[in-house]
Amino acid sequence: MSVMNKLRDATGRDWLRRTIQLAAGGWLAWTFTTQGLSDADSLSSVLALVIGLLSHAIQNPPPKQPLAKVLPLLRADVKRYWSEERKRRGLHRKPLISVTLTDASPTPAPLLLDYGLWDVKEYAERAADLLAGGKLPSKAVISGEAGTGKTTFAVLLTYGLAKSDGYVPLYLPLASWSPRDEAFTAWFERQVLTTFPRLREVEATPEPLLRDLLNSDKVLLILDGLDELRDGQAQESALHQINACIDDDMPLLLLTRACPALPLLHDAVPLRLKLLDSPDVAHYLDMMTAVIISDPQVPLHERVAWLTIHSHLTSGTCAPLTHLLSRPLYLDLLIRTGLRNPSLAVQFLNAVSHGVEAAKKVLYASFVDDVLDARSLSDRRARLARCLAVRMATEMSKPPVARTMAWWRLYARVPPAAFGVAMAPLTAPAYQLCLLMPAGLTRGFALGTVTGVVLGVCRGVDTRAPAGVAAAVAGSAAAVMTVGAFWVGWDVAAVDTVEIAPVVGFVFWGRRILVSGTWHDWRTWRDIALATAAAASASALMTCGTAAVLAPRADPPRSLLGVFMAVCMGLVVATVSARLLTSPAAELHPATASFQPRGNPLPHLVAATTAAAAVGVAGGFVGGVSRGAIHGLHVGLFFGAVAGPGIGLAGGLIRWLNQPGPQPTATAQRLYRRDRWLAVLSVVGVAAGATAGLAVLDLLAPEFLQSLSDGSFTAGPLDGILFGATIGIIVASFNTAWPSYAVCMAWFTVRHRVPWSLLRYLDVLHTCGILRQEGPLYSFRDEGLQLHLAE
Repeated sequence: MSVMNKLRDATGRDWLRRTIQLAAGGWLAWTFTTQGLSDADSLSSVLALVIGLLSHAIQNPPPKQPLAKVLPLLRADVKRYWSEERKRRGLHRKPLISVTLTDASPTPAPLLLDYGLWDVKEYAERAADLLAGGKLPSKAVISGEAGTGKTTFAVLLTYGLAKSDGYVPLYLPLASWSPRDEAFTAWFERQVLTTFPRLREVEATPEPLLRDLLNSDKVLLILDGLDELRDGQAQESALHQINACIDDDMPLLLLTRACPALPLLHDAVPLRLKLLDSPDVAHYLDMMTAVIISDPQVPLHERVAWLTIHSHLTSGTCAPLTHLLSRPLYLDLLIRTGLRNPSLAVQFLNAVSHGVEAAKKVLYASFVDDVLDARSLSDRRARLARCLAVRMATEMSKPPVARTMAWWRLYARVPPAAFGVAMAPLTAPAYQLCLLMPAGLTRGFALGTVTGVVLGVCRGVDTRAPAGVAAAVAGSAAAVMTVGAFWVGWDVAAVDTVEIAPVVGFVFWGRRILVSGTWHDWRTWRDIALATAAAASASALMTCGTAAVLAPRADPPRSLLGVFMAVCMGLVVATVSARLLTSPAAELHPATASFQPRGNPLPHLVAATTAAAAVGVAGGFVGGVSRGAIHGLHVGLFFGAVAGPGIGLAGGLIRWLNQPGPQPTATAQRLYRRDRWLAVLSVVGVAAGATAGLAVLDLLAPEFLQSLSDGSFTAGPLDGILFGATIGIIVASFNTAWPSYAVCMAWFTVRHRVPWSLLRYLDVLHTCGILRQEGPLYSFRDEGLQLHLAE
């Protein structure tokens, strides 16, 4: 696709979005004008404008630059990221035992990298020199058995290259890719843009970003862990996709376990990592444990055990022991743990006599105990960290099996019923706010608001399960009955429950219908219309029947047409607003906003507040149709004064803080803090602005508030908090992943006693060496360790 075609598509999408906004506004105006329903759903239109205006306020794309200008900055980002990561992984400890790298041809070949004991700096420099000196081909497949140090070599090669003037290395673990569900180029862009936001500044070209980077001859792609895709067919599909996307002369290193059945990577040189020789292992063990053997305070039987291990390695008389310790992973586990706990040698020798697997279990168990003790954690924190590691390993071992974990994807491990139960605290403020609104407005506002919350918070969740639908109905019903019984009496609350709760359950069940499809397809609109009409018809019949029995003279009166229109407006406007703000069918992802305070915030606040104050026009128009021009003018001024500052404050601050500027590489902690910050800003900004508007009206013109209705309208400044708890939460749920994450963490905390401060404990497990962090993703350092913890 050419650049002009891309620009033409962008213009077309913008034109389509504005056309839909105008069409939705025209349809609402025609409905209110021709039908003249006093109980029509006015605040649903307000909701649509609020979300639409704030979506424009948040959008502030950074300026684009040629790739050549971005690459030096990208190198600095990569170097900074891996400088931090090598310390967090403990690679700065001395000495490191290097891998033995050689050609994979059957005939004997000279070693590219031989056994050595180096610090992290020397290891990284030697690995980078292999590529700079031409010994290591720029396109190769490096294979080796489990535990031979493939990942350590790839990481230190990345770090060494980032410090040099050669290639800019991009290291990506393949464990997070599902070749059957996602194309290689799409997965690559998602991963690299999340970890290195700097690449979002690159100018678009007809080629995918992957090919642009590799065509520059300045970027080396390092893909680690093809074997971690587990399924042989997935590995074959992955190789076919990589071959189709990458030309023969493009630089690429692929690391995997040896598998002769897999197809070859085009024009790639096969290399392999050799197992350590027994004399080399014995030399390393002797050097590292000399302090233990010479320490008279260490019990004699423990010193003898270390000497016995050394003797077995030298003589080669214990095959299980040689099999394990010829792999750097298990050698490192034995040495690092044994230096602090010399008795490990005794346990290890006893386990080796029962086989390799028994010895592995001893190493894994001792390692976990040792690293948690070494962190000097309190008993409670150590217990919670262990509990979290076990829970992660257990959940990631269940189908669908996962090798990586992202905090914003926890919804995949949470039953939909948990999100249904969450409707209780989310429905309550929306319903209470609708009860405070001027007379003549229906419960459609609550329906539209809760629909927006469901579509935003439940992105990625399969809400069609009967348990989830039932929980949503029960949760929203409990909220409406609890709030309504206090404010309007149990009989009216029961009628409202019949109107609101079943529709919330329907939205849960039919969420896919409301969010799937494209604007261009007429079937999308047909499905939304049919689903909405069915829900509205059923709700109208049940509501009117219940009202006739329980509250025949309640205000507002319930008519079939009025309830039908209220439900239709609530569902349709919330759905259209959701689609305008984001793609509800897209995968849930955290906000990537970069908060960079630059310059004077006043112009941003004034522009956003002025635009948001126009919301009052919609409220005034509907009020004028339903109750006369004077009432409409008052309602318009009310919403302009209350919604304008709220939306303007949130939108203006986000515009000011989200200006283009240098962006750090994304770790899980940075993404989480940024995402939570934006979510809180959305809620607090709307609430603060609405509270300020109500306070000004209450102070300067108290009689104005009374003129909005017959005296039943009693909103005060503190009720501005309800605006933040309704409109603000909708905005937050469509721009951030934090509301969904909060629901997940509430479930995990109650059900499995996982610590609420999940990221803090994940960081503890990372620095302990139990977990690895690749950008914003976490994985266990070894598949065997994950399986051990899951047992």
